[in-house]
Amino acid sequence: MGRSRLLRAAASALTALLLDQLTKLWATSVLPANGGRLVAVPGWLSFSLLKNSGGTFSLLSNHNLFFAGASLVVLLAIIVVLVRGYFSNPVSVTALGAVAGGAAGNLLDRIRLQGVVDFIHLRWWPTYFNLADVAIRVGVLVFLATLVFEQATRRRRPD
Repeated sequence: MGRSRLLRAAASALTALLLDQLTKLWATSVLPANGGRLVAVPGWLSFSLLKNSGGTFSLLSNHNLFFAGASLVVLLAIIVVLVRGYFSNPVSVTALGAVAGGAAGNLLDRIRLQGVVDFIHLRWWPTYFNLADVAIRVGVLVFLATLVFEQATRRRRPD
């Protein structure tokens, strides 16, 4: 059981990391560096190249080292949790892998570029983001949902 859990998490993490890095490579190769915009779906989705040295929503700009350290701590914590087998639900494990892959993608940017490559903009979202951010947010939401679901299921079972 332990080996399949780790393989599932690793596959999820590597998928998130690979998709993130490939899309960032595309963005840095295709999008203009001067802030130009590529409209994909008018009024809804566009792409523009930005470098974020802060956190989510560009909070604490110019604190790249702090966020690199935080990403490393998150990665190490997820590895410990997975190796020790605290969670065995396949959905939880896959979600944790996605969070790890996203954190690794942004950490690589912070090390290589001293900031994260953001390029996706949705009209209704307040800031730019990337696929690593999506993996982190979706992974956290799915992980929390599985915890809530498991807790609710345990409460309904008669002792």
